[in-house]
Amino acid sequence: MHDEIHVVVDSISAADETALKDDSRCHILRLIIRHGDLEWQDGERSLAELFGMVDATGKLPITSQPPIGVVVELFTKLAQEGKKVIMLTVDSVLSGTYQTACVAARQVMDDIKGADIRVIDSKTAACPISGIAMEVLKHTAEGMDIDEAEKMAREMVARTETFFSVNTLDYLQKGGRIGAVGALIGSIFGIRPIVHLDKEGRLEVADKCRTRKKVMKRMVEMAAEKAPIEAIFVAHAEALADAEDLKKQLQGLFPNVPTMLTGIGTVLAAHLGPGAIGVFVRRKA
Repeated sequence: MHDEIHVVVDSISAADETALKDDSRCHILRLIIRHGDLEWQDGERSLAELFGMVDATGKLPITSQPPIGVVVELFTKLAQEGKKVIMLTVDSVLSGTYQTACVAARQVMDDIKGADIRVIDSKTAACPISGIAMEVLKHTAEGMDIDEAEKMAREMVARTETFFSVNTLDYLQKGGRIGAVGALIGSIFGIRPIVHLDKEGRLEVADKCRTRKKVMKRMVEMAAEKAPIEAIFVAHAEALADAEDLKKQLQGLFPNVPTMLTGIGTVLAAHLGPGAIGVFVRRKA
């Protein structure tokens, strides 16, 4: 097995819930969460703990990207070991992690002769990032070079479609992403938006539904419209039953397509709230 090419992902990829966690060629950079006097790395506390803090105080936590020093340290270590690196980051519209990784990569490549670090904006979030990382590691282990692997990863990014919805508008309102009036109207009428990430990773409202059941139905329809599909991903924040139902429906429509289901981690959950759910599909080339 070739192991000269390694992959780095950030913790929003939910890699801890996949086979990547035990792959020595994969490295996870963790985002930071702060709530009051508490600070922790993504993955160190559960969603139940996070939501309990918010319920008790009425205040949302603050999230931040991995410190640049930590990114430089990891890139330096890998470069000194003679490893080439492909890093896949969460959507650059949602986080500054991509920009930080680009700065760190340039610094390390300037400092270490022969260092080769490619940073790719996934333009999505959660487990589809891990799905791309797994494909990169599979093909590079079989001998694919870094240029081919980078091209493949970027093509998979371009073919990934992201849809998500929230079960409460409170977190989006408190986080300043929706006005108080909008949250009030949404709460009164039970309106829940379905958000799609466009080709630049920007958020756009794809539809609005009055009930959770209609949200679920519409998300399946939207995903199915992207057929033919080569991979399906479902992610959730303490909404396992709904996530499993979505997975079952999608597998019924696409019985031979690999499907991954994970949580979303405390960083995304801090912005989306309990019950948030996402459906992601990667279209066939």
